[in-house]
Amino acid sequence: MSATTATVEAQGKLNLFLRVLARETGGYHQIETLFVRLELADAVRVSTATKAREVRTTGAETGPPERNAAFLAAQAFAAAASWPDGFLIEIEKRLPVGGGLGGGSADAGAVLRALNALAPKPLAPGALTRIAFSIGADVPFLTDDSALALAWGRGERLLALRPLPAREVLLVVPPFGVSTQEAFGWLASERGSAIAEALPPLAVDQLERWEQIARLAGNDLEAVVLARHPELGVSLGLIESAGARIARLTGSGSTLFGVFDRRPPQELGGIPAGFRVVHTRTATSVAAVRLLD
Repeated sequence: MSATTATVEAQGKLNLFLRVLARETGGYHQIETLFVRLELADAVRVSTATKAREVRTTGAETGPPERNAAFLAAQAFAAAASWPDGFLIEIEKRLPVGGGLGGGSADAGAVLRALNALAPKPLAPGALTRIAFSIGADVPFLTDDSALALAWGRGERLLALRPLPAREVLLVVPPFGVSTQEAFGWLASERGSAIAEALPPLAVDQLERWEQIARLAGNDLEAVVLARHPELGVSLGLIESAGARIARLTGSGSTLFGVFDRRPPQELGGIPAGFRVVHTRTATSVAAVRLLD
């Protein structure tokens, strides 16, 4: 009998740089970003030995199940593949919720990979990417098997890159999130009718070493988010002072990260009350889907 259950680690991501480009007529912005996966991950288990359709989450509050990105991804997969009739998704949350690390998107990508591994007739990669993009802008990368990738458009156009050597990462996680929609709105208001400055195209050989990426690292959303949350700026300064090669806001935040060539400090003195420090590493590969029974 074929397997009916799969498990996979839903790895989070960092945006090592994030450029916000032209705004489309529909209101969405084009972006250019460099994604890297983290070792820090949610644990996801998917079973198709059921007629019901259900998602169960432990470890954090993620809102109504019917709005859960993993649930929506499974629904979309079932509609596209005409399989399965039912599914049970169990998620143990380890990634911060709403922090810019792609937690919900990582769960959605993990579910799509798991279902495709279980499916009697797997979907082609292009079809899987289209489903992923219908769920969210980060989901195509987090459904892909690349640990490092350059992305354009709204995140759906990907160029897989050779993984970089693993580096220590220190995350500073505030007790609040930042709405992606609001962050892009703040940036649009600040720019007004001005057009984002044209930047020279990147070449792949500019993204082969950490020292090269450190020179490119930046986040166009960082200034507008920090202006509204000055305590994030304080924490970013502490990460820089601790010796990080790269210190930035990831995505629209609210999580800040530092990439270190050496082991970072266990704690950061002076971070605001309620902020957490989490240690992880950049990943050099994507966790494999494991089929059970």
